[in-house]
Amino acid sequence: MVKVKIYAGIAVIVVFGVLSMLYVYSGLDEVVRHLTKLERIDAPFSIAAIEMEKNAGEYALGVLQYIVQPLADIRAETQKDSDDFVRYHASYMRLGKSERELELGHHLAEDYRRLKRIGTALMDKRDMLNAAFDHINGQLEQIDNIADHQMLPAAPNHEPVRSQTLAAIANIEAEAAEVGFWLSAFQLRRTEVAEQRVFEKLVELEDAIAAYRALPLDAQERELGETAEALRTRIETGIDELNSGEAAISSLVKEFTRLQVHMDAISDEEIEPLAAKGLTKPQQEADQTAVRVLTMLRYAVPGYILIALTVSGLLILSIVRPLKKLALGTKAIGAGDLEYRIAEHGKDEFDELARQFNRMVAQLQESTVSRALLEDSERKLRVTVSQLRKEISEHELSEREREKLRAKLRRSEAMAAMGSLIAGVAHEVRNPLFGISSTLDAMEISPAEGKVSGRYREVLRREVNRLNQLMTDLLEYGRPPTEEFTAGRLSKVIAEAVRVCRPAAQAAGVAIVNEAVAYNGMMQMNHGRLLQVFVNLIENAVQHTPAGTEVLITAERAPDEDGQSWVECRIKDCGVGFVPQELPLVFDPFFTRRSKGTGLGLAIVQRIVDEHKGSIVPCNGAEGGAIMILRLPVMAVAA
Repeated sequence: MVKVKIYAGIAVIVVFGVLSMLYVYSGLDEVVRHLTKLERIDAPFSIAAIEMEKNAGEYALGVLQYIVQPLADIRAETQKDSDDFVRYHASYMRLGKSERELELGHHLAEDYRRLKRIGTALMDKRDMLNAAFDHINGQLEQIDNIADHQMLPAAPNHEPVRSQTLAAIANIEAEAAEVGFWLSAFQLRRTEVAEQRVFEKLVELEDAIAAYRALPLDAQERELGETAEALRTRIETGIDELNSGEAAISSLVKEFTRLQVHMDAISDEEIEPLAAKGLTKPQQEADQTAVRVLTMLRYAVPGYILIALTVSGLLILSIVRPLKKLALGTKAIGAGDLEYRIAEHGKDEFDELARQFNRMVAQLQESTVSRALLEDSERKLRVTVSQLRKEISEHELSEREREKLRAKLRRSEAMAAMGSLIAGVAHEVRNPLFGISSTLDAMEISPAEGKVSGRYREVLRREVNRLNQLMTDLLEYGRPPTEEFTAGRLSKVIAEAVRVCRPAAQAAGVAIVNEAVAYNGMMQMNHGRLLQVFVNLIENAVQHTPAGTEVLITAERAPDEDGQSWVECRIKDCGVGFVPQELPLVFDPFFTRRSKGTGLGLAIVQRIVDEHKGSIVPCNGAEGGAIMILRLPVMAVAA
């Protein structure tokens, strides 16, 4: 039964489709007959007219290309276009019917003979000018060979005549090379400047040869000078011929272009409209047939789709409904309902499948344990597994948090102890420093100032300033971590630090190149503290960079494997770099490579970077110089 329904539905769809295709085929066959008639009657005549215009245009284009770039392939292509024009013109004259068509064909043939004559003259003249150009270059090479291989060996050995002779020979070679250079430039691009330069260099070459001939020469040297002058004269004559030839080519090009435009106008305005008239009727009949076929398809296609959908829907319903019942039965059995049965209504294949399904379920029901017992056991097992997973997860989370708290506590205790110690030392030392500074101020305004050496006062003042800077750094290092963070752009902080450090860099002859302006990301920061970091790092780089070199600053986004977004800043100098043994000590308090440094700058930088939950790493560049790599987290803040 199901097979019969399927075969019947497929037969209906195929028969309707075949009938529609037969109608379309007959319509297309009629269109082909009209088009064959069109091809047999007037299409060759129209094609010949179009091809004549195309080949004449391609011939003219090929001639103009050959004038610019005289290649053998281009000239061969122009000959092929000329042969094609003659062939299509003969076809046009054979197929022409009216007197006007034949008259236009004769007129076009006469114009083309003139066009080809001018084109051949243009290409021949270009070949002649190229040969003349090669000949002139050969004469310039002869002058160079005479200077190198004859004039130089014949130069006298006594001074100062030898030096004068060698200088004159070198001048001849140089001027000959200049003439060759500008002649090549004129050949590639014919401009007034190039033409003027060629003649100027010819005059300079003439002066160079005259200067050589004016020297006290022997008979052999005078003969070489006369030979060089004769070659220069022939070069000048050849260049004059080149100029006159180029002028003649320009004149012929104008006549050639005018004639080609005239032929194109004749083809477009008279020949092709006459050829198109014979194509109208067969084309209209073909169009009418095509419209009729398309109109039929406009109704046949939706009808075919509707029939196909209807037949397919009926077939699907006759198949899907029994399958759906079978699927529901399978789902019920999978859920443990062994009492489920599929209703049986007929005697087709699906009813037979339902009977087999019911028989299988009855057999399964006899050999299966109670569903309630299975569900209860499974529920208890799921509860036990869930509790174990929860306890394991809570235990692991507690251990991780405890370890984090321990590390944080150890660091806080160490930093608090260090900060208290440093703050106490700074406070105790700063008071006597204030007294020393005050005493020095009093000495400077005292009437007895001259009794105290100015050198000692300078030393005392410098040392006081140094101790004061040390105390400032100690207080900064001992400052407790800040919690005042706001959203800001890192590129603005770097730009401000560059402005602060630029005067010192200019005084040291060092350029600061800031490529971090392109980075426009936002982050949570303490503006003042972060500015201090970049000022300190840039100042260190400037101090270790030789004059005449640069300090480079870059910034780019660098996400890690956990999906956290970071910005990586690099500050690179052109100094000698770090000593490998010192890299682990760079951020230790009081470690410095400068004789007047306090050794706390980079330690303060590390503390501020830690406050921003970032990291800083020193290293050496592959091509030399030190690099400070600073990584800071990018926070999700509003732009």
